[in-house]
Amino acid sequence: MGVCDPNNCTRPYNHGQRMITTARELYQQIQARRPPLLLDVRNEDEFARWKVEGAHPVETLNLPYFAFVEDEPGSVAKVKDWLAGRAPELVVICAKGGSSEFVAEVLRGHSLSAQNLEGGMIAWGGQTVRSEIPSSPVRVLQILRFGKGCLSYVLSAGSDAVIVDPHRHMDEYGALLHEHGLRLRAVIDTHLHADHVSGAPALAQSASVPCFGHRDDFEHASFSFEPITDRAPLRIGALDLAPVRFLHSPGHTPGSTSLLVNDKLLLTGDTLFVGGVGRPDLAGKAAEWGRELHRTLQERLRPLGDDVLVLPAHSAGPQEARADGTVAAPLGALRQRNPALRTDAATFVEEAVRSAGAAPEAYARIREANMGHWSASEDELAELEFGKNECAMARRH
Repeated sequence: MGVCDPNNCTRPYNHGQRMITTARELYQQIQARRPPLLLDVRNEDEFARWKVEGAHPVETLNLPYFAFVEDEPGSVAKVKDWLAGRAPELVVICAKGGSSEFVAEVLRGHSLSAQNLEGGMIAWGGQTVRSEIPSSPVRVLQILRFGKGCLSYVLSAGSDAVIVDPHRHMDEYGALLHEHGLRLRAVIDTHLHADHVSGAPALAQSASVPCFGHRDDFEHASFSFEPITDRAPLRIGALDLAPVRFLHSPGHTPGSTSLLVNDKLLLTGDTLFVGGVGRPDLAGKAAEWGRELHRTLQERLRPLGDDVLVLPAHSAGPQEARADGTVAAPLGALRQRNPALRTDAATFVEEAVRSAGAAPEAYARIREANMGHWSASEDELAELEFGKNECAMARRH
């Protein structure tokens, strides 16, 4: 089903109306407490799995695209009933922006104001915002892919920068480094990611800098990496970034590693989240890796002070963000409110086994990509990454 050509279309066409909105614009509207109404035209199961969410409520109607194809008058009537006389901005959403563009035009043909979300949910999952985490002497920038819940970091001292857990869109980091007058000196993956394709190897290769990773995760990678040494400060050639230290924190994966920055900030990867802990079952070893994760949480993190700020590699949703938009929480607060940090080993492992479930099918393929064992087109990678991250251990009672 094609989309009407504005120059050759039987439907009324408003040349003065802007027809699209971007993922960033939608995010900003939600953050400013003035979200539009959303019409999601994906199938019900796709909508249930992943939808537009924000720090504030977002009202959404799910009415699949094919309903408009099969019964346009009835579908338009449902939208009008839902609007109930309101005349707010309406944004239509699908996976990639094609089906929603058609539906938005149908609605405009029935005198409803409707914009299309450019790029659909793929664009929503790829767009980022950045925030600075106050810190000295090493400066920390947090980059949040708000739709997917992935977080990466730029650590800098003077003009030297290190990127931690970068996503695959390297141009964004290049622009950020240029904007701040920084030179990339190294790239670090805190662990072997499963929910998204890492940009670490390609970014390191393009800049001719080392790529750090723990041997327990990357021993069989097809690219060169600099092995992480537990408790060692970060050193890159003659550059000594002693305020940044590695802390091996296995459990989510065998090689999971945290970074302690300035003795004040803890980049935890997928070991500890603001709202939970990393799932230890992705390799089918929930009990074995669960024991390791409990040991990490109870023994390796115990010596760290309550004021240390936890900065994770993933977020479960906008409800985990602070008022300033950053995803972070003091370790002491997490010790109080996160049951995983107060649970004995036997109970924790039992919970890990009980909560184990099937990971998205794409995760195995993504892990192979992150080992450098295969490459794919941008469209294929976008399809693999489609959906919210599922990296946290579920709690089932």
